[in-house]
Amino acid sequence: MDAGPVSFAEQLIAEQGRTVRQRDNALLRLARDGQVGQQHLRRMVQADQLCLETETVSYAILLARFPSGPAADLFAGLNAALCPLKLSLDRCARALSSSPASALDPSTDANAFAFPKAISWMCLHAGPAAAALALRADFAAYARESGELLQTLAASGTEVPEAVRDHYSSPAPAKLLDLAAAVVKGGVVRKGHTSGRAASVADMMLAGLDGFWQFAAGQERAPSAVAAGPRSRQG
Repeated sequence: MDAGPVSFAEQLIAEQGRTVRQRDNALLRLARDGQVGQQHLRRMVQADQLCLETETVSYAILLARFPSGPAADLFAGLNAALCPLKLSLDRCARALSSSPASALDPSTDANAFAFPKAISWMCLHAGPAAAALALRADFAAYARESGELLQTLAASGTEVPEAVRDHYSSPAPAKLLDLAAAVVKGGVVRKGHTSGRAASVADMMLAGLDGFWQFAAGQERAPSAVAAGPRSRQG
């Protein structure tokens, strides 16, 4: 007997969790080699400010598209969670004398725009289950990798301003992750129907997160090398 929709959604979430736990990124690899300096932290904060600007608009769009039920609670909760993050990132930027996000140029800083592009596509085209799965993957991966980065830098004796340590040591928002999981399950993700689409949107978001870390690590790529998102489809 085939697993029911909720059981398959749970399987999808579990698979996503394994993916998040196994991830690595370009800045972590540099940190393990003792090669991360203040310039890398500046780039990380600068790109993060750009991502935050995009997320603020994206969650508002998702809330407008799905204005009721658990999905609305998720997107409203995510938007509310951004307010203290902006103040925290501003403190990081001041501590590092980081350039503003407005200085980034998509023609030369393509990796910095990889995550904003992914979430912009997602907020316009993904269904609530796909959006919830993708956002859950992003928040969980970002928090885990940020925490590991701080631990690695501390172990190597790299100087990290207190504001940066405070900001990047924040755990993933457990209540919002649980709510995202509930939205996925409530979206009745069926094997062979929307599950593959939901997983592909999550993969796209994680690829965008990879670009974020690559920019922080100083790895550049031309705009033409940035993979386009999947064609418009509901999930």
